[in-house]
Amino acid sequence: MEKTRRRLRACLVFVVTAAVIIGMVYYFHDVKGGTQISDGTLIAIPWGTRLWR
Repeated sequence: MEKTRRRLRACLVFVVTAAVIIGMVYYFHDVKGGTQISDGTLIAIPWGTRLWR
């Protein structure tokens, strides 16, 4: 029983550590390096388009 708990705990630690590392790699490679600001936008509106008439 104790051996199974150790294996489960080791597996959970590995999965959580891998998720944190993958998240950091994603953030620093994709999100932080991006130059386009699109926070909160659902539709891209081209420059010069009139929204109201």
